[in-house]
Amino acid sequence: MAVPWLVVGKLVLSNLDTIIGVVKPAFTRKKVETLPTQTDLLNQQIAELQTAASNNAEQIKQLAAQLKEVVAALAQAATEAAAHRAATRRLSYVAISASAIAVVLAVILAL
Repeated sequence: MAVPWLVVGKLVLSNLDTIIGVVKPAFTRKKVETLPTQTDLLNQQIAELQTAASNNAEQIKQLAAQLKEVVAALAQAATEAAAHRAATRRLSYVAISASAIAVVLAVILAL
């Protein structure tokens, strides 16, 4: 069961720079002395916000695709674990049956 958590850990570590980039966006601060009018400043800030929103949407799309892959890997691991558990159960039934037969034969031969 530790394998899926390793996959998630590797996914987070490989995208750490992207996550930090999303968390800490850089927008234009209010610099009245460099822009002639307040409208120009607002237009620049709106454009930056629109760019940041579209970048965030693209990054969310990429993260969703990666999450889909992680969920598929988890489902595959769960299927494999269930198959392994069923095989182990069958093997234990065979072992119990063999030991019961051995006990019965030992009792019969001892008489």
